[in-house]
Amino acid sequence: MTQIHNLNLPISPQQIKEIKTGDLVYLSGIICTGRDHFHKRVLEYHKLGKKFPASFSDLKGGAIYHMGPIVKEDENGGYSIISGGPTTSARMNPFQTDVCRLLSCNIVIGKGGMTDVKWSKIPAIYLQYPGGAGALVSKFITKVKSVEWLDLGSPEAAWFLEVSKFGPLVVTIDSNENSLYDR
Repeated sequence: MTQIHNLNLPISPQQIKEIKTGDLVYLSGIICTGRDHFHKRVLEYHKLGKKFPASFSDLKGGAIYHMGPIVKEDENGGYSIISGGPTTSARMNPFQTDVCRLLSCNIVIGKGGMTDVKWSKIPAIYLQYPGGAGALVSKFITKVKSVEWLDLGSPEAAWFLEVSKFGPLVVTIDSNENSLYDR
């Protein structure tokens, strides 16, 4: 039976274990965007022993969204997200387990699934947001809290977004590594 979870981030590993493949999730709180270069930089910082920016504390018990947003800067130097559809997650397969562990993050959002991640070891879940629905993402974003690593370019930067009832997101891989892609 499909359950609906209205989650307020951050959440605990125990909460993650209660969420099952096929369930629907709506997220509220802070999420962070992260694509290829974000993941590589996280691992580089760790390897060099560099301290993560303070914003990264929001990722503990939080979510990384594989998304490269279209961003608009306003006249006061603030930002708004115009569109933010998911990018294909498979490119992050080699990095995701380590990145989630390093940042204590237990939710990943994207499209297409991730086959090489050890979800049960993190523990974490993978949520799918529908491709082609990027323009709707801006409706869930209440605020662009901050941006880090803008030197990577806008799509690759770490955008920390305050969201309200972001979803529906489908649990396609749960923390027991049950996968809708395997069905």
